[in-house]
Amino acid sequence: MPATAAGEDAADAAARGTANELGLAFYGRTPVDSLEHGGDRRLLDLLVAWDPDE
Repeated sequence: MPATAAGEDAADAAARGTANELGLAFYGRTPVDSLEHGGDRRLLDLLVAWDPDE
């Protein structure tokens, strides 16, 4: 059931690809533009730039 049908908020951004493609993009090995993406692109850019050690 889609999130909007369940009464929940929809996602603000989404990225789609194989696990390998997602991993490479989020570790900065390939550009995020190589993924199918939708929504607020700035959120994906923030996720890519995020350093969990900071």
